Amino acid sequence: MTCQHNQQQLFFHIRDFVTKSARPEIGDELQFQLSEDRSGRTIATQLQFVDAAKQAPAKAKDKSKASSQWIDLDYAQDISLYFRSGFLMLLTMALLFGSLPLMLPILYIEASLFTYWLYQQDKAAAIVGQPKRLPEESLQLYSFIGGWPGALLAQRKLAHKRSKFQFQREFWLVVAGNAMLIVWLLSQHGQEFIGRLALLSS
Repeated sequence: MTCQHNQQQLFFHIRDFVTKSARPEIGDELQFQLSEDRSGRTIATQLQFVDAAKQAPAKAKDKSKASSQWIDLDYAQDISLYFRSGFLMLLTMALLFGSLPLMLPILYIEASLFTYWLYQQDKAAAIVGQPKRLPEESLQLYSFIGGWPGALLAQRKLAHKRSKFQFQREFWLVVAGNAMLIVWLLSQHGQEFIGRLALLSS
């Protein structure tokens, strides 16, 4: 690097730049302070670009990249509404036809797959730093209706929500509630209840 004041050739380290946003190129003007290295050579330190536009292009690029990866959580919530409607319709038909015990595996698989997808969307939103996130109550609701296996898999595989004590406490209460509900539905009293609802069974 050549000093404009005395045409002295100065040595510098990239690590001595105040900002790490960009590397200098031929023709760039720099501001710096003079210092000496261990050998007594005059070197430039505390370097900055004179052109302010070059101070933080990487940061702007990262922000632009994050914006391009913005997760549309409104879309996810709209899909959630459609899923709830379809799930409730399927559950109602299973009750009316008296086939709920047979339909339980299908309902659990559907709820688990959808819950896992919701966790993916919320995790992606967290990665790009979105302030808006999916409500935790919504994630717990889908776990309660049968999606807890998918939620548990997402927590482990995506490393999402598993370190939040309050969320985990609520999650395992939801799992316990779901398990007790299923045990009751499969019991004699539950079967009698399902039988009374099975208006369309033969």
